[in-house]
Amino acid sequence: MSLLLRGGRVADGETREVFEADVLVADGVIRAVGKELAADGAEVIDCTGLIIAAGFADAHVHIESSMVLPEAFGEAILPFGTTVIIADPHEVVNVAGAAGLRLFMGECAKSPADVFVCLPSGVPATELDTNGAGRFLAEDMKEFLSDPRVVGLGEVMRFRDAAEGKPEMAEKIALFRGKTVDGHTSGMPESMLDAYVAAGVTNDHECASKEAMFARYDRGMNIYIREGSAARNASDLLDGVKERGLDISRFAFCTDDKHLATIAKEGHISYIARMARAKGFGWGEIACMSSYNPCRYYGLSDRGNVRAGLRADIVAVSEDGSRVHYVVKDGKLAAVDQKPVFNREKHSDKHCVFENSVHLREFSAKDFEVPDSLKNMAVGLVDGQLLTEKVPLRGEEEGLNLLATAERHGKNGNLSVCLLKGYGIRGGAVATSVSHDSHNAV
Repeated sequence: MSLLLRGGRVADGETREVFEADVLVADGVIRAVGKELAADGAEVIDCTGLIIAAGFADAHVHIESSMVLPEAFGEAILPFGTTVIIADPHEVVNVAGAAGLRLFMGECAKSPADVFVCLPSGVPATELDTNGAGRFLAEDMKEFLSDPRVVGLGEVMRFRDAAEGKPEMAEKIALFRGKTVDGHTSGMPESMLDAYVAAGVTNDHECASKEAMFARYDRGMNIYIREGSAARNASDLLDGVKERGLDISRFAFCTDDKHLATIAKEGHISYIARMARAKGFGWGEIACMSSYNPCRYYGLSDRGNVRAGLRADIVAVSEDGSRVHYVVKDGKLAAVDQKPVFNREKHSDKHCVFENSVHLREFSAKDFEVPDSLKNMAVGLVDGQLLTEKVPLRGEEEGLNLLATAERHGKNGNLSVCLLKGYGIRGGAVATSVSHDSHNAV
C-alpha cells in the first residue's frame, strides 16, 4: 500500500526546519520527501495548509492510570497522533510482580500504537508502604532484557538509594549503562541532585516549576514536560524554556498519567504540542520535542522524523495545532479528523493474575476515627499538582472529608486515617484500589 501526502509543510525534528514538501510512503516506510512527487498509483491525501510531522511520542506514561489495557489505550491515543509510547509499568508490577509484567508485555503487543517499556525500578516505591509484589530486583529484570521493546530503566523514585549508592538500586542502574535511566525528583532536596545525576539518572519528568526545571537542566538532565490529568506543568515549563532560551534538544513531552476522559476532551501529546504552538514555538521545535528527541533518547533510530527510509508514522495537523487531521501508522491511514479508520480484531483474554488480589481485614466504625494527634491538621490537595500539603486546622472547618488507606495485599492489615481538604464530595463515599504506587485501598 502506498500513500502520497501532498501539499503540506514538513516539520523536520532534527534540523527544526519547516519546508513545503510532499511525502511518499509505501510498505510502511517513507520513500521520498520532496516537491511535486509523482503519485504513481498511490492514494493521495490533500495536506494543503497542514503541518506534516513524525508521529508523536509519549516519553513517559503509566498506561495503568488510564484504567484500560494497552490495546484500548493505544486505540484511544492513536487518533490524536501518538504513535510511540514509552511505558513504565510500575503500577502493575507493584501489585503483581514479574507475572504482572509478563502479562503487560503481552498486552502491549496488541496495541495499535507501538509500546516500549522501561523496567520499573521502584518496586516497592518506598519502605513506608506495603505493596503486593515485594521486591523486583535486578536479578528479576534479567529475564526481560533481551526483549527489544525494553529500552531503559523506569523512574528512579527511590532517589536517596540512588544518590547514596545503595547496592540494590546501583545494580538496577548498572544493567542499563549506556541506555536511558528515567528520573523522579519530586520531594528531593536540591543538595542531592548532583549525586543523583552522578549515579546515572538521565532525565526528570517531575518538574512542577520553572525553578525546579532550571536546577535539573543546569545539571545536564533531559527534561520531560508533563501535562496529564492531575499534573498540569506544561504551561509554566514551556514559558521557562522560552525565557532562558534553553536547548530544545534536551526536552521531550510526556503525560505520566492521563485518563481516557481527559484524552477524549483534550487530546494526548497533541495537547502539549498545541500549547507550545500557542506560546510561539515553531513546528520544527515542536517536532523535535514531541518525537525526534524521545525516539533518540530511547534508541528508536528507525522513527521520529519525516525522512526517507524511516518508519512511516506520520501526523498531519493544523498550523495552530488545534486538530490532528490525519494519522498514518506503519504506512497506512489510521485516523482522520481524530477518529479511527482502522479495523482491529478485539481481544477478550482473561487475566487471572489479578483475580483475588484484594484482601481486606474486617473493619469497625471505631477503626475510622481520626487519631487525636491528627485532628488539628489535614492533607490538602493542590489543584493541578500531584504534591499535597499539610494544612493546619483552626476550630470547625467546612470542606473536610475523611481519608483512609487500608493495606489490601493481605500482608499486615494496616489502616491509616486522616482528614482531607479540597476533595469536595458531600455525602456518600468513594473507594478505590488504584492508589499510586503500592495500590492499597483508599
